[in-house]
Amino acid sequence: MKLILFGGAEIGHGQVRSELKMIEKVIKRLKPKQVLHIPFCRIVATEKEWDGDYFNKHIHLKGVQYLNAKNGSDIAKAKKPLIFVSGGTNKENLMKKLKANPKLMHLVKNAKYIIGESGGATVLGTYFRSKDRSGKIKMAKGLNFIKNTVFKAHYIERKRQKELLQDMKYSGVKYGLGVDSMNAIEFSASEFPKKHKKIGNGRIKIIKWNSRNL
Repeated sequence: MKLILFGGAEIGHGQVRSELKMIEKVIKRLKPKQVLHIPFCRIVATEKEWDGDYFNKHIHLKGVQYLNAKNGSDIAKAKKPLIFVSGGTNKENLMKKLKANPKLMHLVKNAKYIIGESGGATVLGTYFRSKDRSGKIKMAKGLNFIKNTVFKAHYIERKRQKELLQDMKYSGVKYGLGVDSMNAIEFSASEFPKKHKKIGNGRIKIIKWNSRNL
């Protein structure tokens, strides 16, 4: 499995369309026959570019079949698609929808390529930061495609350096991965963290846990 994880786009900075074009470029390079979009992390659009059928508005893939996981008929049509997990703030809803649909979960677990964006990339790690019913912060189990790792999007832009270290401590994982906005990291799941490459001009930070980090 190859993972391409984008750090997101900043609200109010006109970055969304540019990030979507970066994603389009990656998909074209990988040349899939199908793309299955999993949009459950974003319930409310924060910018107009995320509203409605934004994938087809901004990502143009000639000759590639676009499928949306909101539609059961699209899931039924999927045969080894490239998986695109778009971002948002409702990671719990994303995990709930995946767990509730065995066919969809099977497609994700057996994908050759997964592109995750912001919140959609966060759940691909071993754990991710969440909240319980009282609003208290907790570490929830992710999909664990990035073994022994917590992922942070918008790493520098939203000053998440300390937060990443805290999440590593609370969850007990070995690695922390921070990716800046308008930036991505690409790697094979079996080779992380030794082999990876960067897409974009921002920062990628891979931290190995040490009690002296905090």
